[in-house]
Amino acid sequence: MTTTESFDPLVPGPLDEVRAQLAEVRAGCPVHRVAPGLGFAGRHEVVGRALLDHETFSNQGNFVLEGDEGAEPPPALITQSDPPEHTALRALLRPGFARKAITDAAPWVREYAVELIDALPAGGPADLVGQVALPLTARVIARLVGVPAEDSDELARLSLAITAILPASFVGTDEWRRLEEYFTAAARSRRATENPPDDLVTRLALGRVDGRELTEQEVAFHAWQLFVAGLESTAYTIGSTLHQLLVDRSRWERLLADRSLVDGVREEGLRYGSAIRWVLRTVTTDTDVEGAALAADERLIIGLESANTDEAVFGEDADAFVLDRPTARRHFSFGHGVHLCLGAELSRIEISTVLDALLDRLPTLALAPGATYDDVASPMFCGPQRVDVVW
Repeated sequence: MTTTESFDPLVPGPLDEVRAQLAEVRAGCPVHRVAPGLGFAGRHEVVGRALLDHETFSNQGNFVLEGDEGAEPPPALITQSDPPEHTALRALLRPGFARKAITDAAPWVREYAVELIDALPAGGPADLVGQVALPLTARVIARLVGVPAEDSDELARLSLAITAILPASFVGTDEWRRLEEYFTAAARSRRATENPPDDLVTRLALGRVDGRELTEQEVAFHAWQLFVAGLESTAYTIGSTLHQLLVDRSRWERLLADRSLVDGVREEGLRYGSAIRWVLRTVTTDTDVEGAALAADERLIIGLESANTDEAVFGEDADAFVLDRPTARRHFSFGHGVHLCLGAELSRIEISTVLDALLDRLPTLALAPGATYDDVASPMFCGPQRVDVVW
């Protein structure tokens, strides 16, 4: 197991510097020692195997390194559990993300996107992250979860404050207290209503997992996790993809000329943007990863961003944005195996919809003079804080 003192995947930094460090780490030992009891795996092959092997690399405690005594989340959350609990939770929620549900959502996703784009000031300037991507993803996931549209912006603001501090514990924060109160009240409302709406909060509040009803705290945690999962990562992917298309505007012109490239560009955007940098796993038993020994109870950071830019899979130009990259869909931006993101296809629809709507309505789109790329200040998320444009 190697140690590179200058590399810590939990410390944010400029995108080019982080990716140069990831390439250096990939070239070394398959598991990089970050700290005692904490390792990092960044090669595509190793990441893929670890994500598939939930028996050895448990999802327990994912996204959080430390907890607050007396303020821990429920033990069986969908983002922090393994089969069979995880399987039962997915079965409860899967109908809300079934193909028909996502197909039915496409028209109103387009409606929301067009509404936001048409509300931009004529000719700009405008910020496509703050004025299009984040409001769109907030409204879309709010509608599926069961949050009134008028509440989505405030819930998004509270959620962004929490994700900014991960992997530190958030359950003792004022933001979480307010979110828990909100979603607990929503659960109580569903249980007290004779004909509740068909949304994810209702499925959580009225559904049963292994024959038991979820507690109000469990409903609140699950509902919020669904909300935040559909909010930030897709918005940053939209922003990163648009920045790459506009920073070399010949890419945008090529896409205007050949709209059949949109789906491939979306996948390359997901790969290149790698909105979620990593996930956390707990080693359940002493194991060996290509010669690197890991002991039971150690934590392993699974480097999704690193795997998505692995030259062994994506070629020597893996750190470049290529519109028609044939291997782009081999990214791990939605995870892999039993923990593959439930909302993956919804995210794909949102990204493609925004691209199509902007190509239709703002074909002369360009980066604003002096626009810069500033990555979000987050150890977990990757993406631009804003994308300033004119047209």
